[in-house]
Amino acid sequence: MKAVVLSGGGSNGSYQIGVWKALRHLHIQYDIVTGTSVGALNGALMVQKNYYKALFLWKKLNMKILFGQEEKLDNDKDVFKMFRQEFLKHGGIEIEKVENLIDRYVNTKKFFKSKIDYGLVTVNVSKKKALCLTKKEIEKEKLTDYLMASSACYPAFQIKKIEDDKYVDGGFYDNLPINLAISLGADEVIAVDLNAPGIKVPLTKKIKVTTIKPKNKLSFFLNFNEIGAKRNIIFGYNDTMKVFGKLDGEYFTFKKNHIQKCMTKYQETYKELFQEIMKKEKKLDIFRRTPSMKNLSDEKYFLKILEDLGKMFDMEEAKIYRYQTFNRELVRSVERELLERNKKRKIPNLLKSKEIVLDILEDLKNDRISAVKKKAFLSPKEFIRALYLWVIE
Repeated sequence: MKAVVLSGGGSNGSYQIGVWKALRHLHIQYDIVTGTSVGALNGALMVQKNYYKALFLWKKLNMKILFGQEEKLDNDKDVFKMFRQEFLKHGGIEIEKVENLIDRYVNTKKFFKSKIDYGLVTVNVSKKKALCLTKKEIEKEKLTDYLMASSACYPAFQIKKIEDDKYVDGGFYDNLPINLAISLGADEVIAVDLNAPGIKVPLTKKIKVTTIKPKNKLSFFLNFNEIGAKRNIIFGYNDTMKVFGKLDGEYFTFKKNHIQKCMTKYQETYKELFQEIMKKEKKLDIFRRTPSMKNLSDEKYFLKILEDLGKMFDMEEAKIYRYQTFNRELVRSVERELLERNKKRKIPNLLKSKEIVLDILEDLKNDRISAVKKKAFLSPKEFIRALYLWVIE
C-alpha cells in the first residue's frame, strides 16, 4: 500500500498543497496519509480528497486570523516579535479561531467514510508520552481537537487541552511519521519533509521512500499570508514534478528536456570559443583539469552553470522556464546590471563573483582577450559563467 507522509512546518505547510496538486496531475493514488502538526491538518483534507477546500483554507489562514487584526509586518523579525508578545501575554497564540476555521473545512462525516486510512502524532504533556492516533482510534467528535493537539506548536501556540490532559505539537516526538504509516500497512511512502525543526525517528522497517523537500527558500514558518502560501504551493508543485521526472532543474524549474536542448544548441560554440580564447596559452592544461572543462558535456554541470547565473542575477525562482525564456531573461538582467554599473562608474569589487563575471563579460565584448586570460586563470568558475553569457547573447 502507498502512503503520503506529511511533516510539520507551520505556514510552510502550504508547500504540501503544491505537492498534492502535482500528485493529482500525475494521477498518483494513495491508501494512507499520516502527518504531524500542519501535516496532520493537510493530511485530513487529503483523506477527504478536498483539494480545493485546502486551497481556500490556506487563503483564509493568515495573520488576521491569528492576531485578530490586520497587521503590517515588514519582515520576519516583526512576525517573531508578535508571537513572542502573545506568548508573554497569553502563553502563545489563542487557537480557538484557527480551530473554528478548521472545523469548517474538515468534514468529519466524509473523513471517516473515506477508504483512505489516516494517522497523526501529538504529545500528551500531562502523561509525558507521545500519542500516535489512527483513524480508528480517533473519536468522531474529537477529530478537530486532536488535529489541533498535533498542531499546537508550543510556545508559538497555546497548549491544547482535551478533557483533563494537555497536548503539544507532534514534532516533539516524530515530525515525519513514516513509522506510523508502516504500522498501518504502507510498503511504499511519498514523504514530504519541510525541513522544519523537530525530531525524526529512524525507520523500523526498510521500505521504498520517495522524499520531496523544498529546494528553494520558503516563507518564514510563522508568517501566515496569502502571498507566501501561493509561492510555497508553486514550489511544492515544481519540486514534486521534478522528483517524478516530469520537469527538470534543481533550484530553478525547466520544461522537460530543455536543459539538454540548451546544451545541444550552445555546447559546441561554447567549446570553440573557449579554445579560441585560450589557444597558445600554456595555462590551458589547468582548465582541462577543472570540472568546468571535463564536465561540459554533462547535463548536470551545464545545469549548474545556468542555475548559478540565475541565482547570481536574481531571476524569478517560482516559474517554469523554457531554456529560450530563461536565457532571454538572464541576458536582460545582466544588461541591466551592466548599465547600472556603468552609470555609477564604480570600480568593480573583484572579490564578488558577480562583479568578476560582469568584468570578464565586458572584456569579452571589447575583445580584451589578454585581460580575459589573466582573469580566467585567477577565477575559472567566473570565466566559465561569463563565457556562457557571451555565447547566448
